[in-house]
Amino acid sequence: TKLILLDSLLQESMGSLVPPPTSDHFTSELCLFLSALSTTRGTEFDSLASQLVGLREALLEEAARETDESENDTSEDDRETVEETLSDSSTERDTEEEKSDFLAEENTRPTNESGYTRPRPTNGSSYTVTTNGSFVSSNNHRVMLSLQRGARWELEKRLVTQAFSHFGKVVRARLYEKPVSGSWGFLEFRTTQSAAEALNQVVRAGNCWLHTTLPHSCLTQLPVPHQILLESRYLPQVWEKEIVLRSFFSKFGVVSGVTMLGFGQQRMQRFIISFKDSSVAQELIGTTVKILTCTVLVKEVSASTVGER
Repeated sequence: TKLILLDSLLQESMGSLVPPPTSDHFTSELCLFLSALSTTRGTEFDSLASQLVGLREALLEEAARETDESENDTSEDDRETVEETLSDSSTERDTEEEKSDFLAEENTRPTNESGYTRPRPTNGSSYTVTTNGSFVSSNNHRVMLSLQRGARWELEKRLVTQAFSHFGKVVRARLYEKPVSGSWGFLEFRTTQSAAEALNQVVRAGNCWLHTTLPHSCLTQLPVPHQILLESRYLPQVWEKEIVLRSFFSKFGVVSGVTMLGFGQQRMQRFIISFKDSSVAQELIGTTVKILTCTVLVKEVSASTVGER
């Protein structure tokens, strides 16, 4: 349907620079893009950047809307839209009692249906337990940033630092011009507690939405409880691949982040999917899922599977 619409609108836009009136956000953005494209000469496509960003945002909203309509029998949490997910940037600090209850629960946690049992720290190292149940090394002050929405040129260090300051004092911020292992930069906090609380959060900085993860150098043999790893040569390779994966996994639970690590051995695409609820990831680990025409094994995220490759 979208291809037919694209073809008809392309023919119409060649004769007009003004998009037809419409209440459909995606159609409106598509008309604007095609109108601009029809007046672009040769390979001078730099002027289309703003239209492409607008079209991408409209498609993201469309994917979220269609997912909500197709999941009428799911729970209210599973039907949260991408906009609601991205706007949820607040967190509550664990009390000492809650941390003790969590550790006690982990000591008696049974194996799930997929045969996966979450390991616990046993080497005597010092760990901080975050609000999402992650064990984080107590000497880590850094979180990595992945861009979930918006364009890189809209990212400003000042806005990013200001947006994350409510987690604690930010002593260093760095943004990359190109993604490095899926990250567009990092933040360093004054305290490890602030870094731990800032993990697996989605925060708005200006027109951009950023998701936070652990640095790969801080990964251990303990799986990150709220994340899963996908590796396959047959995963979607279209430009909206992150939207496809977010839409697919939203039926299992609220997706907080989708990060493309790049290509591994044998040109396999590698993605990390983060969930708001760690139990969703733990139930998926060890199972196989079919995404479009690709069947892929869901793996854990740890030093063994990701590391610093």
